[in-house]
Amino acid sequence: MAFQETLRDIDAGTTSKVLKVGMVVVILAAITTTYFLNQFKGLGTEQAMDQAQIARSLISKEGFSTRYIRPLAIRVLTDAKKENSISAPNFPEFYNAPLFPLLEAAALFPVKDRIQMAPTDTLSTGDRAIEVLGIVLLFLVAFVWYHIGLLLFDRTLALISSGLLLLTDLIWQYALAGLPQLLLTLLFGVMTYCAIKAQQADAEDAGESNISPSLPWLAGAAFALGLMSLAHGVAAFLLPGFIVFTFVGFHGRISTFVVSFLVYVITVSPWLAHNFVVCGNPFGLSIYAAVAGAGIPESEIMRGVNTGLALGLGMATKFRTGLLDQASHLWEYFGLNLAVVFFLPSLLHSFRSSIASLWRWIALLMWVSAALGMTLFGVKGAVSGNQLHIVFLPIFVLYGTAFLLVLWNRLAISDKAFRIVFLSIVFLISATPMILTLVVGQAAKIQWPPYVPPFIAVLNKWYGPDELLSSDMPWAVAWYANRKCLLLPETIRGFNEISDYGTLGSPIVGLYLTPVSGDEEFTTLIKGKYKEWGPVIMRTINLDTFLLKSFTPLPIDGECILYADSERWARRTDQQ
Repeated sequence: MAFQETLRDIDAGTTSKVLKVGMVVVILAAITTTYFLNQFKGLGTEQAMDQAQIARSLISKEGFSTRYIRPLAIRVLTDAKKENSISAPNFPEFYNAPLFPLLEAAALFPVKDRIQMAPTDTLSTGDRAIEVLGIVLLFLVAFVWYHIGLLLFDRTLALISSGLLLLTDLIWQYALAGLPQLLLTLLFGVMTYCAIKAQQADAEDAGESNISPSLPWLAGAAFALGLMSLAHGVAAFLLPGFIVFTFVGFHGRISTFVVSFLVYVITVSPWLAHNFVVCGNPFGLSIYAAVAGAGIPESEIMRGVNTGLALGLGMATKFRTGLLDQASHLWEYFGLNLAVVFFLPSLLHSFRSSIASLWRWIALLMWVSAALGMTLFGVKGAVSGNQLHIVFLPIFVLYGTAFLLVLWNRLAISDKAFRIVFLSIVFLISATPMILTLVVGQAAKIQWPPYVPPFIAVLNKWYGPDELLSSDMPWAVAWYANRKCLLLPETIRGFNEISDYGTLGSPIVGLYLTPVSGDEEFTTLIKGKYKEWGPVIMRTINLDTFLLKSFTPLPIDGECILYADSERWARRTDQQ
């Protein structure tokens, strides 16, 4: 009898729940360990390293400053009569949104004395701290969206959609990327949760209080949306959809709009005021990338290439090509998750909950407006700084899964085994990219090309903190070498003027060139954006006529090169 009770408890009782939870924990622990140990190659994007070096400035008590200096930033500060800021020891940062660097600063603080790499290191301790932050954010995302699934549907659907989310390889790539997308996804979940609770509170309101019980929840949703905008400027494009929700979801009451809009404005206004004080423009430096014309890469704008002519031209072409490019890679941008495919068909289904029915349309409107924002700023790949489709992955998976289950239920197949097989197929298809990633593994231990962190970090030993470098990848020099670095200007003349006049407080004493420019097509080096720098990049420059008279090839295979005012590498070796 006791044996039968034990079996029954294992099958359907507390033991069964413990075993199921334990199995999920073991699977997630295995995936986390595999990604943490075998898939992480260090930070691999400009935006990730840029924000990481700002975070290090914060924990170094240097304020919101940057060691990655863009020629356009110099021009903007000059036009705003802020010359003192240009030559100050801490160059002001007014390009990136502030929230994610602040969060990264909290993650880096415990290891602040071990961030700088040693020559024998392959991966930076700072990179690993940011990776841990990403994984924590990933599990918080799954937790929040699970509870949203409970609010909108039921426990079964919440569990299934959370499982599909955690088996999407792309979201794990973002956990390791050091980009703010997972923070955005978490805040989008908080906003969604508060918005749904506001509607529920409004539906249950008996009118006994003068203040609607939905207003505090709406204020929370608006605050979360404001934090999203402080984490990434493109997230501000979600505001129109949220404004529509405050009208449609609450029967056109003005109070819901006024409270929501005021909370949002109050949340973002300190940063807008900061930018205005620093550079005379509340939107900072990133606005120049948004208004750049068609075919003008952001890198050229930041280098000061034809800035006046490039702005505002061919915007219709920019929107057309940008939207077509996003559409052609859309499923890839959603991590090849099968459930996402069924989000749009779910718009045709009438869900029992009016709240669930409305919020999918609000999510669609926010997604469309976000796509317009991404078109303005440009999307460079599935894992890139301005790719915000991934932020909508949880809600698309949630509604897509709900619609899939509706279709299955209409087949009226009562056998539980067939349902398990059906769901297993959905999970298998969605998890295929992850399975391939875990089985195949990675070919390299670093993000080469173009990054070789140990040989970037060595610049920290060759140059002092008050000296100025220049590079085609200043974001990496700022992060790994912790040295002030100027983005390669448009012209050699501009380069020489910045050095000779001490515009940034000191002359340029080193030029670090990498495959970022070296792998450009030959025509680009002859008559393209690097036309003046072609001889320097191709190493045919007459050093007698160049500012920096010494040079040395650097690993890997001499594809990187350092031009310097003197043989720093030899001098440092002699001192040792």
